[in-house]
Amino acid sequence: MRTEQDLINRKEANQRYYKLEENKEQKRNYMKAYRKKNNWGGKRVKSEDVKRIHEAWAKENGYR
Repeated sequence: MRTEQDLINRKEANQRYYKLEENKEQKRNYMKAYRKKNNWGGKRVKSEDVKRIHEAWAKENGYR
């Protein structure tokens, strides 16, 4: 298990690494791929169960 000081050292090392210009591009590319994979910034997809439960709640509470 990592100690609190290990976590601080790791965080500082990452900050130093990504301050270099050549590494900033690497991080941008990583984040672009991560956003695509997790569908960030796009239309959120709700399951049919969530929609059904929400409609039932809305009717019970006078919103429909």
